[in-house]
Amino acid sequence: MLNKRIILLSSFLPLIGCGGDSKTEIPIEQLEEVPTLNAMTMALTPLKSVNASDFEQHLKNGIYLNSAQQNGILEAVAFDAATPTAAASNKSGSSASYSSTITQESGVDEGDRIKYDGEFMYIANYQYYQRQTFAEEAPIQQTSVRILQRNAQGEVSELSNTVVNEDASSINSLYLSKGKLAVLSNIYNFSIYNAASSNLTTDMFFPTEQNFNLSLLDVSDQTAPAVTVSYTMDGSIIDSRRVDDVLYIVSSFSPFLPELPYAATDTEKLDNYKEVFSSNIGDLLPQLTDAQGNNKNLVEPENCFLPAETTDKDGFNGIVTLTTIDLTQPENISSICINTQVSGLYATPTSVYLYGTDYQYEDEKFTETSVIHKFSIAGQEINYVASGTLDGRFNWQLSNLRFSEKGDELRVVTTKGDPRIGYEHHLNVLSPSGNELKLVAQLPNDAYPEKIGKLNKDGIVQEDIKSVRFFENKAFIVTFLNTDPLYVIDLTDKDQLKITGALEIPGYSSYLHPISDSLLVGIGQNVDPNRMIFIGDGAINTEDDSPIIEGAKISLFDISNMAAPTEIHSIVYENGYTPVEFDYHALTYLQTADNKHRFGLPIERWSTETIINGDQKMDVWNHESFLALIEVTGSDANAMLVEKGNVKPLTSSQDKADLYISGWDDRAIFHDNDIYYLHGNDIWKSFWLTPELITGPF
Repeated sequence: MLNKRIILLSSFLPLIGCGGDSKTEIPIEQLEEVPTLNAMTMALTPLKSVNASDFEQHLKNGIYLNSAQQNGILEAVAFDAATPTAAASNKSGSSASYSSTITQESGVDEGDRIKYDGEFMYIANYQYYQRQTFAEEAPIQQTSVRILQRNAQGEVSELSNTVVNEDASSINSLYLSKGKLAVLSNIYNFSIYNAASSNLTTDMFFPTEQNFNLSLLDVSDQTAPAVTVSYTMDGSIIDSRRVDDVLYIVSSFSPFLPELPYAATDTEKLDNYKEVFSSNIGDLLPQLTDAQGNNKNLVEPENCFLPAETTDKDGFNGIVTLTTIDLTQPENISSICINTQVSGLYATPTSVYLYGTDYQYEDEKFTETSVIHKFSIAGQEINYVASGTLDGRFNWQLSNLRFSEKGDELRVVTTKGDPRIGYEHHLNVLSPSGNELKLVAQLPNDAYPEKIGKLNKDGIVQEDIKSVRFFENKAFIVTFLNTDPLYVIDLTDKDQLKITGALEIPGYSSYLHPISDSLLVGIGQNVDPNRMIFIGDGAINTEDDSPIIEGAKISLFDISNMAAPTEIHSIVYENGYTPVEFDYHALTYLQTADNKHRFGLPIERWSTETIINGDQKMDVWNHESFLALIEVTGSDANAMLVEKGNVKPLTSSQDKADLYISGWDDRAIFHDNDIYYLHGNDIWKSFWLTPELITGPF
């Protein structure tokens, strides 16, 4: 595995198929020159199913083109598999006495590092949080899954700690379903490049993720969970979802030939071409290996889709695979593949949307074009529906929240431009027509031309989008430069899309969580509007002289009047941030029986303390992590945010490393009035009414 190539991003994702009728009949060994091929580009057309030979030629064209187009390892970058994005369903946890993983769509589960069924907690332990001992005989602690039990009195105890896969570098996500725990793990491999073969003066060492593992644990006996299935698959996880008993995994794979050198001369290029086309197609497809070492193709060529307008002169060497596993019958595993760029996944109980963006710079002009591919799903049955393109991008953080399906129509928000030339933000409505997702409505439009985002004195929008949230027939969009305009958009009639109201306050919300038709919670940062903002060589300042405390912010909005949203109340945690801004699974939410809304936000902050020793002054950095508890009481305009206190892990003076554990992966569970706060790999127990009473770690 040490001679794996890192495939360039520009040549990793889009596969452009063949299907033309000009195939050569000359045997490969008799070729005297390489056939003329088109350069690899990202496909922006609908897809088509193809036969195995067309797919094979297209794939091999791409592998050859990769070797011919790249010039040395310094250009290489690891493929960005798009950090899985979390989302949030306003209904999550509202029908139980305990909280659960927040999800974007009701009926579609999302993986997380902790799962809870009301009695048992399943926790992904991360290596970098495990306490290490420096004794020579101490083994290196591995990534594992811990199971804790909560008894009738609310006390917890550990039942087991299981290393699920010895090769796993980290656990990507957990899914719990009917006594089975599905564990998706990342496996990192490494590539070493020799200077002679890569035209470099020194050896170079690059990590690249090219394998992942799916293990199923039978957790009917939580004291002795048993790994019943282990599949290791070639590729990198892009994202995953679960609907009922079926797990959907989207992954990417970059095929390669280990000994294929960079070709500089025509003779070397021809040798490479012959080497590629003499190879077995099975050696170029992602493989699935079971626990016994048996392996097979993860996807078969006849189950792959290529862009509809490809010829035998096109090719690409990246494979994006959508794999389905029936968790009740895990031997039932099947895959389809597409050969175009995919950076994200949005799913409903009946549809899967795969999407990506093509970035081009030509003739001093930069363009961004995004493509969306829709598939219908019913259990393990997957059918291609249609594809569509839009100008602009979906941005890189939490892009799935920009998508919302309503009936057969897809509502999606795009962005293009930058703060120098101005942004253009659009809310688009797409509808299937044949094999195309056609644009049927857009905002701004002729009837409602108001732009999404404030105009500056030059008439351009310098505010980028910080968050999007769809809720029934409304959309909420937050843009930001130095203040936070919250836009309310009416989606009731797609022919009358319009901004109905806007609210401007300091800072911004990175995440929006509707809790009723009238109330919306925003979580983000409070930012001083007087700070200087630099764009290029210029600086922007505001005329507002009021002092603003900066830090993590939670806001409560009244949205009952779509024309006049208001901020009812806000709470700021000075100099802090919350990982909820970037990962919505970090948020804990529970609606109580008396219709109160409880939230838990991990907060992390650093501060300095000046210590005076004689004539010397020294600044000492202090780190603080805690779980902030907030309750929304009342309804509509009389609702309030109420701080209920903090749960702060106890630290031992003997274990200084505990003081600096990051809050990035923190989680919490609410069960009635009990609170279980996961910080690092430890659980700390507290109570909603008396959060200062803390026990642990467990």
